Order: sequence, then C-alpha cells, then structure tokens
Amino acid sequence: MAETIIVTGGTGFIGRHAVEDLVARGFKVIVPTSRDITDGVDGATYLTCDLTDAADRDKLIGEANASGLLHIAWRAAVSGLWGAPENIDWLQSSLALGRAFLDAGGQRITLCGSCGEYDWTSGMCIEDQTPLRPNTIYGTAKVSVMHGLSAMCQTAGATLATGRPFFIYGPREHESRLTAYVIQCLMRGEEAACSHGMQLRDYSHVADVGRGMAALAASNLAGEYNIATGEAVRVKDVILEIAKAIGRPELVKLGAREAPAHEPPLIVADMAKTRASGLDWAPRFTLESGVADTIDWFRANA
Repeated sequence: MAETIIVTGGTGFIGRHAVEDLVARGFKVIVPTSRDITDGVDGATYLTCDLTDAADRDKLIGEANASGLLHIAWRAAVSGLWGAPENIDWLQSSLALGRAFLDAGGQRITLCGSCGEYDWTSGMCIEDQTPLRPNTIYGTAKVSVMHGLSAMCQTAGATLATGRPFFIYGPREHESRLTAYVIQCLMRGEEAACSHGMQLRDYSHVADVGRGMAALAASNLAGEYNIATGEAVRVKDVILEIAKAIGRPELVKLGAREAPAHEPPLIVADMAKTRASGLDWAPRFTLESGVADTIDWFRANA
C-alpha cells in the first residue's frame, strides 16, 4: 500500500508542484482545501477543510490516516506579507495542526520555511551556521513554528525536516510580485516602474521549489535544508530578461521607484548541505528557461 502524505497548501503557488511530484513518486496524496477545485492534480485526493478550524483539522487527520505531513499552507495576508499580523494566526494554526497530526500517530513533518528566517547581515545563508534572526513578523512566525514542532517531534519520536526557499517566481505568481508585475505591464504595452535592480538575490522557478519540497518530504532527512539555486543574480537582470523575452525593453524604467532603505545588497543560499545530503532533487530551470515558461503561462492565461 502506498504511503499517505497530507500536503497543506497543495492548491497554491508552490504546493501544486509538490503534489504533482509526490503523486509521480507513488505517494497517496491528501490535499485539504477550502477552495472549489476545478484543475486538481490527477491522482491526488482533495478534502474540504479549513485548517484554522479545530474540528476540521481533527476530521482531516482522522480521515487521512497519514504518516507524513508536508506543511506549505500559510494564511494570505491582507497587507504586505512580511509585516502582516495575520502571520501570527497561522503560527498558532500550524502548531495546532502539527500537534493534532502527531497525537494521531504521524511520523514525519516537513515544513516549508523561508529565507526570511535568517539573519541577512552577511548575505550568505548557511543552514546550522547563519543565525535565525528574522527582522519581520513573517520570518519570526516561521522560525517559531519550526522550533515548536521540532520539540513536539522529539517528544513523539517523529522526524522533522525544514526546507527553505528563497526568491520564487513562475506561473500563477500573484500580480503584486515583481516578475508577474513586469510581465503583465510589458504584455499590456505599459511602463514597468522598478527600483535600480542592483540587489543580488537567489531566484528559483516555482516548479523547482515545489519539487524540492516534495523530495524533502519523501526522504528520511531531518534538519534544515535550503531549497534554492545557490546563485546570486541581480534583480535588474531578471527584469531585463523578461523585457528581452517579450521584446519591450524600452518599457522597463529602472530607478523609477526607490529601493527600500533597509534592503540588504545580497541574499543567497549556500547549497553545500543540500547537495551533500543525497536529496533526490536539483533545479531544472535556468533563469532564461524559467522566465520563458512564466511568460508562456501568463500569455495563455491573460
């Protein structure tokens, strides 16, 4: 019988790709959702559930009878994600979900963390070395979930793994995010007002991130792992690659917006631990192929 895993956030930006990969690996995948599903992943089972409701959580865990939990879901914020107080709501719900899962005999939890958990002072983020010293509510909530569930897993004799994505782009990206904003502006023939773009960031295509989270959930690894490329690219280069692919470079206005004063010049993942771990995963997309794939999706779904 196939091993069963619950994937929260399995209808979302990252989660859909994780569900596809886990189904392909032969897992029985249970996806709790409060949405109407019209384009679900073939082979996955979707159950109506509000993860913030205790009765719904208990019902989900009882019906799923799963040994694994891949927790990607996070409450959508009504304002900017990094500083939104709604992050605390999901901190509480995440701990309650993990506790209920372990109380029911669950054996493995995999968390989707964030590069926002790290202290960005040095720019290079190294698991088990770079301090977890977030300067946002979002990062603080993510770290708190990891610490809380780590203690619960130790008590329950279960394993915990955390994957940390960095900067993500790709199909289904929210229009307020950078690459989606630039793509849609240029497709409409409008100017895209951007900052100077000299910030160095570690960008990953969302399908690579989803596959990485699935691979971590399917493994027996414990601990913290970066799910990224390990390569720093200028934000400007991402923007100009989009402009080149669409053929409207004259519409990009670099320096038209002020870059936030507190933004660090460099944020990049050290990938040595992940690469040495034996994790059955590596990024497939280059910046060029990833941007092309993203543009194709937005054109098809204009």
